[in-house]
Amino acid sequence: MSLVFDTQALLVLYLDEDGADRVAELLGQVLGGKIKGYMNIINMAELYYILGRKSPKIAEEKERNIRSFGVKLVQVRDNSLWKEAAMLKASHRLSLADAFAAATAKTLKSKLVTGDDEEFEGIDGLRIERVSA
Repeated sequence: MSLVFDTQALLVLYLDEDGADRVAELLGQVLGGKIKGYMNIINMAELYYILGRKSPKIAEEKERNIRSFGVKLVQVRDNSLWKEAAMLKASHRLSLADAFAAATAKTLKSKLVTGDDEEFEGIDGLRIERVSA
């Protein structure tokens, strides 16, 4: 099994919101090699700038932290990935970063880990695990 982490799921963890324990558990499974974990580089950039507004030092720390769990960053090198993200953005009401998270999950045939975003509803073939209500 593999998971793609959306920005919101990691913000739930780092801001200690409802669902933080579940995100920590999933990251622990990635670290333990029980599951594979991924995050699109676009979502990492989104997380980095959100945290960087509060503190560049915290943004650096959390980026290192995510990598230390063994979460692999998915680069946007392949036309099929960015085109999938673009078409998701064109046909659904979601942010560009969310479109990349969904496209990455679909492309890797992984489950998308997110918070309570309803933006992902109705995307064909997208499996979702919500970590907060």
